[in-house]
Amino acid sequence: MSESDRDFEKYVKLKDNFEWFHSNYEELKRDFSDQYVAVWDKMQIDNDYNFELLIKRLNLSNCDESIAIEYVC
Repeated sequence: MSESDRDFEKYVKLKDNFEWFHSNYEELKRDFSDQYVAVWDKMQIDNDYNFELLIKRLNLSNCDESIAIEYVC
C-alpha cells in the first residue's frame, strides 16, 4: 500500500469518527458535558476536562491512528 493510500485510509477513518461523534452527540453530552472526548474506531476511548492531559494520555505524537477529538458543551 502506498503512503498516499495509507493517508487516505486515515482520512476516511477520521471522517467516520467525527461523523460518529456528531451522530452520538446527545448521549456524549449527557455523559461527558464540558469535556474533551476522544473517538477512535467509532468508540469513545477517553475524555478529560483538560485538553493537554487528554493529549498526553493518548500519546498522539506516537500514534498513527485517526483519533477524533471534540469538545462537548
